[in-house]
Amino acid sequence: MEIKALCRQAGVAQVDAGPRGAVVGFYRNEFANPEGLVQYVQSSRGHLKVQPDHKLVYRAEWDLPAERLKGVRTFVGQLAAVAAKAKKAA
Repeated sequence: MEIKALCRQAGVAQVDAGPRGAVVGFYRNEFANPEGLVQYVQSSRGHLKVQPDHKLVYRAEWDLPAERLKGVRTFVGQLAAVAAKAKKAA
């Protein structure tokens, strides 16, 4: 339930996680803080990539399901924090 709440805060409509990372799709292909998202992607040291279909790919090594759950929780939490910065500025 925590991940679902974080997804709502970040505007995430879809999360697919596997052993090599996660793919995140945003609701209506929009993010609340596009400038912040660009900065976040640039500061990710190559772990993040934006696909042409506006999905965000996070590369990681998660061999165990518990690692995936923890990794997705952390990743979506960071996206929620970036989105929250736009709401504070507005």
